[in-house]
Amino acid sequence: MAALTSTATAEEAGREELRGTARGGLVNLVGAAVSGFGGLAVTWLAAVALSPAEAGAFFAATSVFLLAGAIARLGTPTGLVYWVARLHRNGRDGAVGSVLKLGLWPAAIVSMAAAFGLLLAAPMFQSPDLVRLIAVFLPASVAMEALLAATRGYRLMGPSVLIDKFGRTVAQLVGLGAIALAGTASPFTITFAWVLPYLPAALAAAWYLARRHRRSRTDQGFPDRVSARAFWGFTAPRAAAGVAQLGLQRLDIIMVAALAGLGPAAVYTVATRFVIVGQMASGAVGQSVQPRAAAAMAAGKPASARSLYQESTAWIVALTWPVYLGVGLLADWYLRLFGGEYVGGDARLVVWILVPAMMISSACGVVDSMLAMAGKTSWQLIDVSISLVVNVGLNLALIPSMGVVGAAIAWSAAVLVNNLIPLVQLWRTFGLHPFGALTRRALSAAGLGFGVLPLAVAPLGPLWTTAALAAAGLAWAVALLRYRTRI
Repeated sequence: MAALTSTATAEEAGREELRGTARGGLVNLVGAAVSGFGGLAVTWLAAVALSPAEAGAFFAATSVFLLAGAIARLGTPTGLVYWVARLHRNGRDGAVGSVLKLGLWPAAIVSMAAAFGLLLAAPMFQSPDLVRLIAVFLPASVAMEALLAATRGYRLMGPSVLIDKFGRTVAQLVGLGAIALAGTASPFTITFAWVLPYLPAALAAAWYLARRHRRSRTDQGFPDRVSARAFWGFTAPRAAAGVAQLGLQRLDIIMVAALAGLGPAAVYTVATRFVIVGQMASGAVGQSVQPRAAAAMAAGKPASARSLYQESTAWIVALTWPVYLGVGLLADWYLRLFGGEYVGGDARLVVWILVPAMMISSACGVVDSMLAMAGKTSWQLIDVSISLVVNVGLNLALIPSMGVVGAAIAWSAAVLVNNLIPLVQLWRTFGLHPFGALTRRALSAAGLGFGVLPLAVAPLGPLWTTAALAAAGLAWAVALLRYRTRI
């Protein structure tokens, strides 16, 4: 009887863990929808307000900004989530202050040094004025990311959603839209409107974290701390991995601009921006899963971690496969949204090359986060480094002769390497994999409804394909609503 009671209690705890993840994931997904479609809207506004060469300058500058921020963060967002979640779960809130000092101060110092370095190196870039502008706001971006990560360690998803995904994204859209309507669009004004919201977002994140930390600190009656060796032993590999991870997403734009020109860089950015929606969905679910996965692994509960991984993968597939398949089947219509100059054979091929790679990535779920939360950040560093080498090597080999199509091939290959290698490691070492029953159903249903059926009517014309996708989307929405208690 005691064994049955213990089993029932464990199962209920697991269900509550999933419910908590679902609540956090739902909040994040709403924010991800705003942020993802906001990112598409930013790309659209820049594409229609600027010439392809000017838009390429903007896209290249923002990619430099994001890469520099990834370097300056030193991997502290993942480190802060990991340590704050573990300490909070184990009742060691008094040690959180030491973790915040270990993570926030070095990131602040390095971000200011990186900003100064960009100011000095600006003449080396194709658009030096834009590089100088983004350098000024780089420390604010780094601070915002690190501070919000610490709040997620407390399992609080609201601050990240409200401050970053809603506040910053909406402010960017309002700024860019006002400039476009006023007819004063230029690469400098568009970049300024895009980068300015990072400053108030960082201030809001600092206020919220300080308020939350003061409340938890008063609850702890004895001194406690985490050593620098323990914190950076986990975080340092993640720092390099974070740079390489963002390099996989943004370095190709910079390389296309350098090797093929700003115009092709704009075409490539437009053709690949649909990926933002999938990345935001994965990121939203991942942010909710991370602290709970870290706590489950710390407590020696691999079954709980496995359930989190499999359930979250089903959510990601359900949200991303319809988008990827729809964009792939209606590639020309998607590209035409950004202007007639972006519709062409190369842009269409870029979409078709990336769609299957991104679908496989979604089916692997938050494999990167799970490996990190299992404490294997050194493995993660090796994996993403291999992927980055594949990406850079193929870009150097293919862009000069194939242009944006070569860049798409390079990115797709890197994405596959970056997902399949850690998946094998998780599966063999911890018995963790994303292919639970619900995931298999999501894969089958999405593939049938948004792939097989629209392809079957495609010979009849694009209107039939669109109608099939619309019908599948309606059925999909009804199914998700019907099984909302399950997922």
